[in-house]
Amino acid sequence: MRTLHSVSLLLIVATSTVACTTQLTDAGQQVNLVTASSVQACKVIKGFTVKGSSNGDALNMAFNKAAELGGDSVSIVNVEEDARIQTAALNCRR
Repeated sequence: MRTLHSVSLLLIVATSTVACTTQLTDAGQQVNLVTASSVQACKVIKGFTVKGSSNGDALNMAFNKAAELGGDSVSIVNVEEDARIQTAALNCRR
């Protein structure tokens, strides 16, 4: 009985965690993550900060936002506590 309860609790937690994660849009899936060493070849569109429920959630939000701004790439400027990420939307495929 304890095992059944543990499995049920695990399923509830897993389901609620998935429900809170930002999904990548079609445009967000086309955005690349650029490393610091290759960012010099890119044009900065705009810097912005996103805050998600986790770092992975915030990263998905950054990809989606970069696409909304017309960027084809995103660069991570700073990762702060509480799943807040400072990023920059970039154009690298000129």
